[in-house]
Amino acid sequence: MNREDIYEIPLEVLREAVVNALMHRDYSITGTQVSVEVYDDSVEIVNPGGLPKGLSVRELGTVSIRRNELIADLFFRLHKVERLGMGIQKMKDAMVAAGLRQPTFAPDGFFRAIFHRSPEFAMKEGSPGSGKASEKTPGRILASLARHRRVTIADLAKVIGVSDRTIERNLKRLQEQGRLRRIGPDKGGHWEVVR
Repeated sequence: MNREDIYEIPLEVLREAVVNALMHRDYSITGTQVSVEVYDDSVEIVNPGGLPKGLSVRELGTVSIRRNELIADLFFRLHKVERLGMGIQKMKDAMVAAGLRQPTFAPDGFFRAIFHRSPEFAMKEGSPGSGKASEKTPGRILASLARHRRVTIADLAKVIGVSDRTIERNLKRLQEQGRLRRIGPDKGGHWEVVR
């Protein structure tokens, strides 16, 4: 009789990721913000600033280094985080409990928490799970370049999870479509996303 909402990605996972992004953001980086990006097969929380010094991706969920003590203390007082720094492990456990893949994390000047969606709920037309990685690549390239204009092809390939050649092909296509413009030479220049 009572309605029970079941979220595609557990709400507590997304809440934890957004709170972590706000709490650990590098506020010395201006001109950008924490963003939530929804893709066909994933939801990504993107946070300006890579990992704090002294922390590696392997150590995520086992070691906590607070970049912003005052903000962390505020979220603790609001009961949005614990002092133990167990947020990463809580997100992993909740995703697995929901029958989803564990989240992945990619630091690249920005810190990206990637939550993989079930193919059953893909947003593309056609059969469930029909979205291909190649279909989302142009959007991810544009989103990355809008945040960081001087990123290299190798960096884009690593973050998006495709080959350098795929990035080069998509960059050329985006330029031909008038959605992307190269300013300056190959070395020392930068990309400009055309709005």
